[in-house]
Amino acid sequence: MFLTAGLGVPALTGWVDPATAQESGASSDEDAHDHSHDDAAQTQQGVDGGRVKDDPEMIAKTLAEMPDDVRKEAEEIYAKFRSTHHELLASMLELRKIHIRYNNDIDRSREASKAFRVQQHKTWDLMQEQMENSVKVFRLLPSPEAASYMVTMVQHHFDNDIYDLATFEAAARLIDIGQNYRYLFLTAARAGIANGNFETARKVYESLEQDELEQVDLANKHFLDALEKQYKEEQERMEKIDRDSLPQVRLTTTRGDVLIELYPEEAPSTVAHFMKLVEDGFYDGLDFTQVVANMLAMSGDPAGDGRGNSGQFLIDEHTNENSHHVLRGSVVMAKIPMGEGRFIENSASSQIAIFFLPVAVASSHQTVFGRVIEGMDRVSAMRRRDPSKSDEKKIQLPPDAIISAEVVRKGPDLPEPNYVDMQAELEKAEAAGLIKLKKPKE
Repeated sequence: MFLTAGLGVPALTGWVDPATAQESGASSDEDAHDHSHDDAAQTQQGVDGGRVKDDPEMIAKTLAEMPDDVRKEAEEIYAKFRSTHHELLASMLELRKIHIRYNNDIDRSREASKAFRVQQHKTWDLMQEQMENSVKVFRLLPSPEAASYMVTMVQHHFDNDIYDLATFEAAARLIDIGQNYRYLFLTAARAGIANGNFETARKVYESLEQDELEQVDLANKHFLDALEKQYKEEQERMEKIDRDSLPQVRLTTTRGDVLIELYPEEAPSTVAHFMKLVEDGFYDGLDFTQVVANMLAMSGDPAGDGRGNSGQFLIDEHTNENSHHVLRGSVVMAKIPMGEGRFIENSASSQIAIFFLPVAVASSHQTVFGRVIEGMDRVSAMRRRDPSKSDEKKIQLPPDAIISAEVVRKGPDLPEPNYVDMQAELEKAEAAGLIKLKKPKE
């Protein structure tokens, strides 16, 4: 299929046996990763392997045949790949030690809990760094170790809705060397859409049968032209914005830091309201009450049952000039749903939704007021919580949460938020036959 043809980077200079690359132990159609497993087990799964080793003679031979400038680049990235590998193993070992001590009641102090989380975040960062290293190595050298790591991490990213550029390239390159796991194809398509490579997404979806596609892929395929149009419009829009002046908010979460860039020009009232809530400490300690696979992560509900709000409701801004589309990482101020994809007008209050993938129809009824620019992998890794699919038989682990939120860049002066009378909006929706309000008992 040669999905890497449009990547703008050289093809693999050496040959990697697809059968060798598959020795990481990944399987083709396994169910999504069970998020009820403890975080330490997730972090350790399949990173080292130990079964696949590079051939030093083959590596040396390939390097010797390269032009000097390319050889220097290849040597540097390969050395980085090796050193990060050892650093990652050491970090995983330390994480395991802390976890064992906690599980065996040796040390369950607050300090031990904090040390575990710090080590967990460090290990996660090293895993993501090694993923990028593996892709860079695989561009230039015949490295089964890099291929093996890519196979494992692409599946991990597929299970956790992490569709960044490195994931896209890894999936595409593995397909091009003959890997035929279904999750590789679905990952290549989804990450292609998330990163603007719609030609690849079309190729992948055309190569798969209808019953091989999941619900999100069926929607992606149906709206592919609209998604491509929106992506291009969004890129053109962002090129005209002075991003160095945009407000920024940092969420410190149980998964790590998440940096959000806000759009005050296109959604001034929503941005002003959000920043006011952040400065008032409204989001501190609030759970991610919904984290739905292939869809979004949602927080900002103080009640924790989907009905919480700030007591103030915003005028919709999704019809403003140059309003933004929903891409991967886009942040919207969620409105009160009525079912069947409909929402009560002007009902956004405090609940924010961060999208894992673009959604073609979302910006037609929801205000996009920002986008995650750092830490989207942290958001994607949030523990799944889908209230519509709760299973009381499963052990329910605590949800991830926002530990604290802070404004790190204020940006331009903003107007006062434009609020509405929510009771009047509800009565208007009832008059239109959209909802039925409960009457107080006499």
